[in-house]
Amino acid sequence: MTSTDFWFDDSSDEEESILELARSRKLLRDASNPLEMNSAALSREAFMDLLSSTYNLLQQCSRAKSIPTILKLATLLRFCAQGSYQLSIGNENTFGLVQPTVSVVLTEVLNILENSLCQRWIKSNYDEAELQQAKLYFFNISRIPGIIGCVDGAHIKIVAPKKELQHLYNNRKGFYSINAMIVCDHSMTIRYINAKCPGARHDCCCCCSNT
Repeated sequence: MTSTDFWFDDSSDEEESILELARSRKLLRDASNPLEMNSAALSREAFMDLLSSTYNLLQQCSRAKSIPTILKLATLLRFCAQGSYQLSIGNENTFGLVQPTVSVVLTEVLNILENSLCQRWIKSNYDEAELQQAKLYFFNISRIPGIIGCVDGAHIKIVAPKKELQHLYNNRKGFYSINAMIVCDHSMTIRYINAKCPGARHDCCCCCSNT
C-alpha cells in the first residue's frame, strides 16, 4: 500500500502576506516624491504653482481621497505627456498606482482642471460666429461636438547652428530644425504658434513650454 503526503496551508499566513503587500504598496505611494524627478517638460516651480491652484479641489475628490494630491496631479501630467498608461505610469515605481486607480484619478483631475483653470489660461481669439462655424465644420467631418481647431507639431528646417548647439537642434529625422506647435482653425488659418523649442526637444515639451 502506498503512502500519501498531505500538505495543509495556514490561511493566517496568506492573510498576513496580503496585508504586508498592501502595507508595502501604501508605503511606496506615500514615500514617492514627484518633485525629485528630473523633468525637462515641466519645471518644479510650474508644478508647484499648478498644485497650489488646485490643491483644495483635489482634496475634495470623492473616489480617490487616500491618494496624496501631489500624486494625483503628477499622475495626470505624466499620462498627458506620454499618452499611455502601460508605457509610463504603470511601468515605474514612483507613482505606485494600478490602472483602475489611474483611470479614477484622470477623470477627477481632468474635470477639475477643465472647470477651474483651462477657462482662465486657455483663450481663443474667435468671435461667436467663428466659434459656431468651426464647431459645425468639424462636427460635419468627424461627428465629434465642440471642436474648434487642430493642434500639431511641425519641424521647421533651419541652417546648422553653432557647433556647440547642434545637438539641441538635430531632430529625430536627421536635420536641424525648430520644433513648433501650431494651432489652426477650420479654414487653415493659424491661430497660435509656439516656435521656442529646438528640434531635439520632444513634442510634449513644446506644448508645456511657456509662450
